[in-house]
Amino acid sequence: MSEPQPNVTRGGYDRIYGLHPFFFWAAVLLLQVAFVAVIVTALVATIDWTEDLIWPGGPELLPF
Repeated sequence: MSEPQPNVTRGGYDRIYGLHPFFFWAAVLLLQVAFVAVIVTALVATIDWTEDLIWPGGPELLPF
């Protein structure tokens, strides 16, 4: 009796739930980009708030 062939891509990667691993790598990359965007936004908001405490008035860095 022959063993069943593994479900792999042409590159030799194992499929995940029948999908190519690139889909999941892209999803993880998008989550990381969103996480970095949240951190950068929080950092800029903190800097803007601190700047307003030191020098009130003037232009705002963020519209909120």
